[in-house]
Amino acid sequence: MDHTLELGTARIGKLFLKYSIPSVIAMLFFSIYIVMDGIFVGQAVGPSALAAINIAMPFFSIAMAISIMVSAGANTIVAIEIGQGKTEEASKTFSLAFYTLMALSITVSVITIIFLEPICRALGATDDLMPMVKEYLVILCIFVPVFTGGGLLANGIRNMGKPNYSMFCNVIGSVLNIFFDYVFVIVWGMGVFGAALASGLAFMVSFFVAFFPYFKKSNILHFTRCQIDFKKIGRFFYNGSSEALTEVAVAFSTYLFNIVLLAKMGEVGVSAFSIISYVTSLVVALLLGIATGIAPITGYNYGAKNSDRIIELNRLAFKVMLMIGIVCTGGLFLFGKPLILLFAPNDPELIEMTVWATKLYGLAFLINGINILGSAYFTALEDAKTSALISFLRGMAFIIVGIVFLPSILGDAGIWLTVFFSEAVTLIYTLYLFRRSFKKLQTEES
Repeated sequence: MDHTLELGTARIGKLFLKYSIPSVIAMLFFSIYIVMDGIFVGQAVGPSALAAINIAMPFFSIAMAISIMVSAGANTIVAIEIGQGKTEEASKTFSLAFYTLMALSITVSVITIIFLEPICRALGATDDLMPMVKEYLVILCIFVPVFTGGGLLANGIRNMGKPNYSMFCNVIGSVLNIFFDYVFVIVWGMGVFGAALASGLAFMVSFFVAFFPYFKKSNILHFTRCQIDFKKIGRFFYNGSSEALTEVAVAFSTYLFNIVLLAKMGEVGVSAFSIISYVTSLVVALLLGIATGIAPITGYNYGAKNSDRIIELNRLAFKVMLMIGIVCTGGLFLFGKPLILLFAPNDPELIEMTVWATKLYGLAFLINGINILGSAYFTALEDAKTSALISFLRGMAFIIVGIVFLPSILGDAGIWLTVFFSEAVTLIYTLYLFRRSFKKLQTEES
């Protein structure tokens, strides 16, 4: 049965729920795993272990940026080809993307292992932290192909019209990760080695759960022989560049905030920002889950030239993002302190600062869902340039402007309002882009 046919015929509201809810659940479970991983390592091993893992994280971020770039770029093309009825071509495109990503992942792993110590030094490892950083990084290198490939496979399954199975592939990795983390780190005391091994084994299971459906020829996407097509590989990277830029922007803005907070507020400011990042990651996961979950619907209908359905879908998503933003911002105002107490139960100064800062920082959720939706929308239309511009403005350009000028006007509050400022200015441009795109789609339809 071709499950993708409903993307062009079923009610938009039904499709929105069917595709967004599993994606949201998968993203939330991944965020919960990240939080639990930090709690287990911090409690069982100590601050030095957390520092070692944080030093190794840029390597993981680079690997994931490559994965996201190939996955988002390829699956955009795949969704459009399926919508055009070119199902065999879609399988060839997906197969090419998978082989390309595996080759890149293995290359990155081998190079990192060969030059392990210089890379650790470049990441900032001190002599004291070097053994733990190397230990953690080696395990990550071994499992890089399953980390990167799992996301591509799960997104492809969503393009098959099976969002619930795609969700299962992601959730099982996160759940097993938490379980293995507890056993390896808390029970067996294996330290950062155990934390890395837990992640690797969990996502290896997730990878193979998502891997086997592609050997079934009756599925609309399946592994097949394909020729090396550098032009199409270039399209993968181009289409997915905005999603990769989002990863880079998060790392960049985090680095910038840490530098400014350390200079103006000291370590307590950086600690407050760390807690805020943990708390707000769940909201971001919710918004990202919706935006990425409905992308196959947009892509399919773009390929099938169903412009009215694209506009109806994204107008619905627009309203949902606004409602979620209002609820989440209100929730941070009302229930922010109990959440913060989970991370810092015995530090009154840190609690007071973080509660105040969270209310200012959380104002961004009133509007940033629209910007997240905009970036995913234009990626689904294979308009990587526009999508990347939105990501660059909200994640880098206006962050720099805000964090440079707002503190001189508003004091310390200006630091925490920087994200809201960046999202608000970007929103003006995103709304203009949406309006222009909808007009263009309506013109093409008529």
